[in-house]
Amino acid sequence: MVALALALLLGTLPAPSTACQGWTESGETFPTCFDPGTGWVLGSGLRMQDGDAALLLRAGFLVRVARSSDSKVDSSWFDSHRLLLTEAWGGARRGLSFTGYEGLLRRHVEEGNILVSLGRPTRIPFPFDVALSLRAAHLERRGWEGPGWTLETGRVGLLLDPVRTNTEWGWLAVGPAASHALRHGRDGTTHELSPFTSLLLDTGWETRDGRWALRVTGLAGWSFDFDGGSHFRARGDVAVEHVLLAVNDAPVSLRLAATGVLGDAGLARRDEAMLGAGLVVRPFGWR
Repeated sequence: MVALALALLLGTLPAPSTACQGWTESGETFPTCFDPGTGWVLGSGLRMQDGDAALLLRAGFLVRVARSSDSKVDSSWFDSHRLLLTEAWGGARRGLSFTGYEGLLRRHVEEGNILVSLGRPTRIPFPFDVALSLRAAHLERRGWEGPGWTLETGRVGLLLDPVRTNTEWGWLAVGPAASHALRHGRDGTTHELSPFTSLLLDTGWETRDGRWALRVTGLAGWSFDFDGGSHFRARGDVAVEHVLLAVNDAPVSLRLAATGVLGDAGLARRDEAMLGAGLVVRPFGWR
């Protein structure tokens, strides 16, 4: 349902002629468009879990690049990079999460095709864009669980995008993912491996002026312990941001977020649900 709703939204993207400048009475210009995927992010708000409200602080760096492909005509790359993303919260369930790197590298081709080289070479239509999802060094530390931590050392997803927008403002990428994680507790460290036995979703929609941004991510599938055990886990994250104002051209946004986890939260692989609301400022986040 989420994918269908986003596909409909992506089809309503306005024309790229959106005006991104305003004028004062004296004739000076100021930016009115903002890039949700670029800037140094600083934010604070409230995090709700099991009736416990806590102050949440978040920080990180966002970089987004749109460029033409050097190897193929009528082909473009839309790359989103998220660096050093950090969240810390207090309360009875205080904790910390840190992601060294997370990125989505999406390639758009005007006329996708597959070359079949068996016998006489044949080209057949391929109605998808391709994308590569990467994540490295995702650490979670929960003080209320006692000593210990979880670390996803790396994750890679090979994704297809049926929407195929030729813009960075909308995407819908889904496909198999592989990952390796460590769980360290009182009894030692265990290894978990998901060898492309999980399904990853990364999708989003943004208005052309960047004042509204929606991102949905999800992961579901099986992971295997090195001792032979297996576990089904699932996780979904939804975040909506809306620019309320800009201070010296730096956008200040209201951010609403929700997370649901099944069999994968913390050392004990708990089921959890979390809600968050707060303000985010992105210095250097204009266009």
